[in-house]
Amino acid sequence: MKIGLIGYGKMGKEIEQQVSNSGHEITAIYSLERLFLSDNAPDCDVFIEFSFPSAVESHIEHAIQLGKPIVIGTTGWYEKLPSIRQKVGDSIGCVYSGNFSPGIHVMKKLIAELSKNLSTIGGYDISLLEKHHRHKLDSPSGTAHLLSAPILEHFTGKNYITTSPEEATHDIHALHISSMRCGDIVGEHTVMADSIIDNIQITHTAKNRTGFAQGAILAAEWILNKKGLYEFSELFS
Repeated sequence: MKIGLIGYGKMGKEIEQQVSNSGHEITAIYSLERLFLSDNAPDCDVFIEFSFPSAVESHIEHAIQLGKPIVIGTTGWYEKLPSIRQKVGDSIGCVYSGNFSPGIHVMKKLIAELSKNLSTIGGYDISLLEKHHRHKLDSPSGTAHLLSAPILEHFTGKNYITTSPEEATHDIHALHISSMRCGDIVGEHTVMADSIIDNIQITHTAKNRTGFAQGAILAAEWILNKKGLYEFSELFS
């Protein structure tokens, strides 16, 4: 499989390193020095994109023009999902995710079960804390949004997300997400459920970016001959 990398920051370099161990090859690298939108005849089977939120839509549109599948690891653009879903249609295959670590998607399933069971028991409140390096642009993280989905679906009474402690204090229906940006933290996400009798926590800590890179490569393999827009969690359903 010939892979084109869109974005050559920390994740792009990690993917490049992992591809060398996968039997695939990187045949194009796009960055500010070589723009993806300027290449109309790339020698690639699939693209993996980790760039900037503002560039995602144009990168997907260009992949559609080229008729080649694309994996989107960039976060912070999900307000455009409805229009992008319509644009993708059945033209190409596209996989996106707030986090390509397989462990996060296992955690998402655990959160769904936790939310269902605690709703049956009653007497619990639930919230989410995410920590990342100081250069991460979006807040809450894409992973925080990913992990909040099963809570909003299964935890009775939590209807919407807030990042405001004041709003969480005044409205029990608000799911509070707290964000921390510090140093070089790769990524840590904790879902906490608290009651007067005990405290339950589920935490995922990324030790490095290897899992994200391997997951993105897995997504590229999976989407190669498919059409439509998919979330990475669908690989694990």
